[in-house]
Amino acid sequence: MSKGRIILVEDDSFTRAVLGDALVLQGFDVKARVATAVEAMKAQQLHNPDVAILDFDLGLGPTGIDVAVALRKNNPTIGLVFLTTYKDPRLIGQAVPTLPEGAIYLNKLDMGSTASIAEQVSLALIKPTQKRSVPWIRSSPLGGMSLNQVEILKDISEGMSTKEIARKRDVSEQAIEQSISRIMRHLGIEKTADTHQRVKIVRAYFDNKGQGT
Repeated sequence: MSKGRIILVEDDSFTRAVLGDALVLQGFDVKARVATAVEAMKAQQLHNPDVAILDFDLGLGPTGIDVAVALRKNNPTIGLVFLTTYKDPRLIGQAVPTLPEGAIYLNKLDMGSTASIAEQVSLALIKPTQKRSVPWIRSSPLGGMSLNQVEILKDISEGMSTKEIARKRDVSEQAIEQSISRIMRHLGIEKTADTHQRVKIVRAYFDNKGQGT
């Protein structure tokens, strides 16, 4: 007997195929494996899934969170499981809405075996709207950072100088320097005369995007 009807929303074709097959082996009825927001909404209409598994970043256009919000609008009790390399969704690069209540967040780099993924999918199936703690707050060094600090971190990663960031945000350079100091404290980077401090900040940014080298 199937454990539940699943749709998988993932823009990477390899991940979509491998994860979909693995979930089938775990006893789930994978009704659709799609890559875009439009396909996801059509899949919901066709299959009325119990759980949607979504990548956060679906490329250009709506994010996985946007899709999840739309799915919940149609079905308030659909279970939601997010898969991503991002340790903090604010690094996606655009304004990110609040995760729907009960959503489960799995980091692709830390999620372990297929059995452990299946366990989380089952949890989303059984208790789709149960209140859960936000995982990046407890597990990511960015968890305690404000959205403004995260945005400045992104600016630094794009090679912008303190002066350029200050001009972009219409604040003083001193204010940006203070924000950078706070960012460094969050990231555990000591403030020294080291000329490679910005390199360390950028490295931390990509590590938290799951793109570290």
